[in-house]
Amino acid sequence: MPRERPGGNGNGSDSRPLRKILRIALVLAGLALLVYLVIVTGIGAIMAQLSRFGWWFFAICALGASWLFFQALAWRIMQREQFRGVPLFYLFHVKVISDALNTLLPSANLGGEAARLYFTGGFLTRKEGLAGIMVDKTFEYGAGIPFMVLGFLVAWTGGYFPKPLILPAVLCLLISLAGVLVFAGLQLKGMHPLMAAGGRFLPPLRRLIEEKERQIRGLGLHLVRLYRVPRTRTLAAWGFHFLARMTGVLETILIMHVLGFPVSFGRALFITAMVAGINTVFFLMPGQWGVAEGSHLFILRCLGYPPAVGLGMGIIKRVRKLAFAALGMLLYLRYRDARVIGGGTKERHG
Repeated sequence: MPRERPGGNGNGSDSRPLRKILRIALVLAGLALLVYLVIVTGIGAIMAQLSRFGWWFFAICALGASWLFFQALAWRIMQREQFRGVPLFYLFHVKVISDALNTLLPSANLGGEAARLYFTGGFLTRKEGLAGIMVDKTFEYGAGIPFMVLGFLVAWTGGYFPKPLILPAVLCLLISLAGVLVFAGLQLKGMHPLMAAGGRFLPPLRRLIEEKERQIRGLGLHLVRLYRVPRTRTLAAWGFHFLARMTGVLETILIMHVLGFPVSFGRALFITAMVAGINTVFFLMPGQWGVAEGSHLFILRCLGYPPAVGLGMGIIKRVRKLAFAALGMLLYLRYRDARVIGGGTKERHG
């Protein structure tokens, strides 16, 4: 019988239960924070805010759908060759499934991206699919940088940038920028050389590289190839991600109008940019439970609005995400056993 290595099998499987426990603990902490905020703000006040929406909720859902649709467009543009002949609405459905899993699973936004890889397995190799998702996420977060800068500049020049939010805004912007630059740099420089350098100090990483060297090099080639597509396509993909974020501004305007506190486009832009920055910094928080709602309350409170307004906005957005999560799970059941387009395309490996 083969001898077992001390400390596990070297592939990190022994740490999986610990990671799962940590993720569940983070979700529970977020839910506890949300419950605390609701109790402190007042359940009656929150319910009074939510009761205002009625049929307006469907307009909010339409804006949420447009956000995901623009993201699907950006994803399709970056992988136009591989997605040739693939219906755009199928990719939109996959994005809805991905968003649903990111909302429901304690996977720090990784479960949804794994679903994208799974449901595009009928027309992409695994390396093509993974490379496309990595580049698409880079462009998604990259579009958030100028979006935040624009929102902060508009608020600063308009004279309504609250002093308590200056430091959080700067930190969110710097952390987001650093994350995007590091992530893009890893992709452009090639995954294997950088991982090999890290493997000198981390034996588990070195063993992983030795076992998966061919796959890692292949992934690096696909990443570089995607970044070398014509500039017009990269700009178009980036533009659609930026446009998706702009739909969030329209959603903020609509919600504030329904809550009885109309805001200008500039103020809505600032609110949405601050929330985007905080959510980006806390992207490892599964589903941003508690964090997203708390950030709305904090930001709007700094702008002079009642706590119930900020928390009401956060909760109505959460309800919209849960509605899309329900739709996403229905789509998941529909496509789960048929990862094909039009019938007949089998999963490709490589």
